[in-house]
Amino acid sequence: MFQSKVETVRQRVREKRKSYTKYNFKRLQEEAFATFFDLAQEYTTLDNLYLVSTLVPKEFFGLDAQLYLLDEEGKTLSLICSSTNGLTKDFSAGSQEIVVKDSPYFAGNSYVIPIRGNKAVSDLLPFQDFKQILGMFELSPSEKISEQESFFLEKFTNRIGYNLHQKQLIQQNLHHIKFINQLVADIEHNVISPNIYYRLFLKKLQRRIEESRKIQDKVRELVSFCPEIDDRTCRKLRDIFQSMGTNLEALTESRKEMERQYEHTSLYLETLLRREHFRRGTYVLRKQRCNFKTEIIEPTLARYLPRFKNKNIKVDNRLEEVPDELLELVVDKGLLAQVYDNFFSNAVKYTEEIVDEYGYRVKFLSYGKKLLKDYFGHGVDGIKFTVFTTGKPIADNEGERLFEEGYRRAGSDFEVGSGHGLHFVQQIIEIHGGEVGAEPQKYGNTFYFILPQRHEQLTVATAQEDARSRAW
Repeated sequence: MFQSKVETVRQRVREKRKSYTKYNFKRLQEEAFATFFDLAQEYTTLDNLYLVSTLVPKEFFGLDAQLYLLDEEGKTLSLICSSTNGLTKDFSAGSQEIVVKDSPYFAGNSYVIPIRGNKAVSDLLPFQDFKQILGMFELSPSEKISEQESFFLEKFTNRIGYNLHQKQLIQQNLHHIKFINQLVADIEHNVISPNIYYRLFLKKLQRRIEESRKIQDKVRELVSFCPEIDDRTCRKLRDIFQSMGTNLEALTESRKEMERQYEHTSLYLETLLRREHFRRGTYVLRKQRCNFKTEIIEPTLARYLPRFKNKNIKVDNRLEEVPDELLELVVDKGLLAQVYDNFFSNAVKYTEEIVDEYGYRVKFLSYGKKLLKDYFGHGVDGIKFTVFTTGKPIADNEGERLFEEGYRRAGSDFEVGSGHGLHFVQQIIEIHGGEVGAEPQKYGNTFYFILPQRHEQLTVATAQEDARSRAW
């Protein structure tokens, strides 16, 4: 892979060398190129690039230059800068004969060349609406421009376009970064902080439930005196007591479900919307020692059990090979919970019924973990976490592709999805120093990730927690 890239670039270098030999530019033209490139890098603002673009033809070849640019919608062409007047505030100035065309043309006493952007750069940016032509470059008087010089000026204008496009993209990126930082601050203020009040609401709800239980106890006391009360009143009290019990059980279960959803939402909000992610442009880990079973797998699984039941998917965890006491790793708990969230979410969508070797129709998910001794080198074990689902096995060469951004299996069009989930999983595991993969099995597929278990990290984490405890 790396060698093929080397050969590709090497070939392009050779092609360019031959091209410039064929161009046979004059020394003055080469100096004009060099001056433009040097100053385009030296000056960082668009205004200075406009000036450099128009002044180089003027100073080197005695040609007046005017630079026109299209607006964001690509409809209106406006004069931005000229070699005679510099930057202009009157965008309507300039020749009315200058219009957008795909190829160079003569207009009166001027030679006009389209300024083109760099599509290869735009394709890397999802928010960039690429316009092939950014504007037009007018040079006059045209009688001073020979055929060879017109060819040079077209190449020169191409360089203007690429540098102009890059600086425009940088400016757009800066605006996007500023907006994202403001958006994160708004999220922190308007979403994450108010979310804390849900915890207060749940505590108040719990107190109300406890008060209702006390009232139920009082009703129970009245029922215990039924021999002294007429039968009709006793029956009503018993009915009230039973109704209260049924309602309190339902209310308690609803409160527990709300608390699970609150914990899940709070964890994900805090994890995904950390300010550090946006400042650094990548996921920033907040590692802590945690127990995978009790703090990551079981809480995430609990949220999905009703959905598995609704889809008739049985859940089996008998594939465990590592005792729970060995499950303590130093990881970012919130991000790893979302890894399992993606696995379980895919299980809901894609688990299929199969006929096993005994002829039974089964549909199930199983999860487990396995110790890989010295997997990441001497003294660094690997813990392999797996999620298996029944269904059609993937192709042998498809395992890696499933983790590519936007890739979806054939036949998955009927399920809602973007092909981003497993790519996210890969990113999170790899920044933890681990690996991901998918393996076809006889009756389905196993998705897995392997994390390093460094005992020294556990020791350091324990010491840090002890230090924090002493500080409190």
